[in-house]
Amino acid sequence: MSPRFGLPKGRRGRGDRGEAADKESAAYWRELKSGDFVGLSDAEAFEASLASGAGSGGSVDYEVGEVRRFALRGSGGGLAGGGRGAGQGGGAEPGSYAFVELKEEGSGPLYLVLVDPEPSSGPEPGSGTERFELRLYFTPAGIEGGTRDDWIDRGDSWLFLPPPDPEDFLAKDLEYAPYPDLPPVDGRKLVFSRVGAGEQYAEALDNGAPSIIVEYEAEASGEGGSGPENPLLLLLEEGWMRLDGREPEEGGYLTLMLGKRLKPGDLEYWPS
Repeated sequence: MSPRFGLPKGRRGRGDRGEAADKESAAYWRELKSGDFVGLSDAEAFEASLASGAGSGGSVDYEVGEVRRFALRGSGGGLAGGGRGAGQGGGAEPGSYAFVELKEEGSGPLYLVLVDPEPSSGPEPGSGTERFELRLYFTPAGIEGGTRDDWIDRGDSWLFLPPPDPEDFLAKDLEYAPYPDLPPVDGRKLVFSRVGAGEQYAEALDNGAPSIIVEYEAEASGEGGSGPENPLLLLLEEGWMRLDGREPEEGGYLTLMLGKRLKPGDLEYWPS
């Protein structure tokens, strides 16, 4: 489905989703489901709507496709079957990542990602607001998903640290590089550094696949330069361990995404 500008036909008005304060609650965004519509109204979307001839520079609207959720494992939670991820949360707070596909015809999908702490964690101390983030990610052109073996075979080993013996190693044993040497995106070379808890171990709630999520952030440009438009990099590796506890030699299926943070006020959504 192509991006649409303004209120999707036949949908309820913006006021029907409640007061603006609702957007500051993670619970508001947890309700997103396939078939709903999401409108983006940040600066980039504003320019796109003007270019489309919409005139007023309204939101760019997308239909929600698949919604997938990954539950993080805390430092003591472990993963069924033991193995590399058991009991290793890196100190990460238990919570979840929800990947909401925003359908876009003629290009790879966009993903609205809700990074959601454990509901019991409550608000940020002293702020009165919940600790969650909304982000917009895309898969960059020329960087396809695949198993670890697939990435290495096509020359994208920059994602990993070099193995002790380059002639004798298994893809599943490689460690992610703290500073991946990502090829230039839109002609611009970015320097990414790993942030947060490092490798976060998770479980895909739709199929139970043990997964790994790793986050990076790009450094700002030098003096006088502008910061990167999409400073966030996220790696999602699904199935690094099978449900029977064995680790496939080829590694799990890896998806790389680039993106940015959004403010709740940059978004609207209308239930189907």
